[in-house]
Amino acid sequence: MPIPRRVSNKMEEVRTVNKWLIMIAIVIFSCSMAIQGFANDNGNYFNIVDETGNVVYVTAWEMQTGDECLTETNKRYQIVRIEGNTAYAKFIGEVNLSQYLEPNQKNALWWEALMPRIAKAQGTGKVAIYHTHSDESYVPTDGQESIFGNGGIYKVGDAFTQALQAKGIEAIHSTAKHDPHDNMAYERSRRTALDLIKKQQPDAIFDVHRDAVPPEVYKGKVDGQDISKVQLVVGKYGPTGKQIEDYALQIKAASDKQHPGLVKGIFFAKGGDYNQDLHPRAMLIEAGSHTNDRQSAEKGIALFADVIPTIIGKTGASPANQAGAAGFGTATSGASGATKSIGWIIGLLVVGGAAFLFISTGSMKEAGAKLKQFATTEFTNFFAPKKKRKMNNKDDDKK
Repeated sequence: MPIPRRVSNKMEEVRTVNKWLIMIAIVIFSCSMAIQGFANDNGNYFNIVDETGNVVYVTAWEMQTGDECLTETNKRYQIVRIEGNTAYAKFIGEVNLSQYLEPNQKNALWWEALMPRIAKAQGTGKVAIYHTHSDESYVPTDGQESIFGNGGIYKVGDAFTQALQAKGIEAIHSTAKHDPHDNMAYERSRRTALDLIKKQQPDAIFDVHRDAVPPEVYKGKVDGQDISKVQLVVGKYGPTGKQIEDYALQIKAASDKQHPGLVKGIFFAKGGDYNQDLHPRAMLIEAGSHTNDRQSAEKGIALFADVIPTIIGKTGASPANQAGAAGFGTATSGASGATKSIGWIIGLLVVGGAAFLFISTGSMKEAGAKLKQFATTEFTNFFAPKKKRKMNNKDDDKK
């Protein structure tokens, strides 16, 4: 028996709506994955090359044009195009990090100008540590690069904690798990970071990771020790990106002075925030790579702990600008950059859908009538069989 034309038309409209919903879901998912870069764990890493073809930087962080990096020797580059796993960069210039050290008579005016961007801590000496990617591990030591919910990265966090405590700094190490290892892990770890900030009120908070590149990228000798170097990652997305950038440069300046060669460099991700909008001293650290042994990563991050007292001003820094930008570290800071962007995407899709209705019907009146018909008639017809079954069940109960 052929399907009546009216029913067939309604079925086609429902199929069309379903197709639109699927397309919207795909767009939202794809955009949310593109908003924040994250480190690959599938063996794919990027070589950043300069105008002459020399490799100047290596990292497994997802690349997009506009991202930047600061090398170990403080040369800054910007990605201009990407082909496969090669990112081509232009040289921006050499950064004079001495401007980010504690003020002296020569650079006091510069320091005062910089202070609105770099939050000076009150020096209470408290640091919070957590791990967005709970599974990250070190193959030579842990046997595999990923251990679900119990990665070797926790032991690196322990080494960082113990080194800070040895310096009289109160270190709170969260072992909260945020698996699986995907881009939404930052949304899950956001709750952990907020909880640490609200309850502990730390002077600084660190999200400790490891990279996924060949071992020689992070391998180094500092102060006579064979260690794995440290990389800093800055999310440039959002209004706090510049402040976190200045903070990272301040960290590298202090590290270069105390332990030259310890900080491998800084990666500036144009499309990420990595929950760094929650606190004026929030930093993402890469301690070695999955190809380095964990003990070398522990040694490296223990040396990095030497820099922290200077950074948080434990020895008597000014309390100026402790709060940072309005809303930092409070619930008012709201959702992460990825979530906010998804909201914008949904809004744009709604506007696009309205425009589609207007174009296809020819007038706002017809578009409104079409939308009303769909909301009142199509949804009612769609749910009618279920309601009918419920009515039949009630009649059966009466019998």
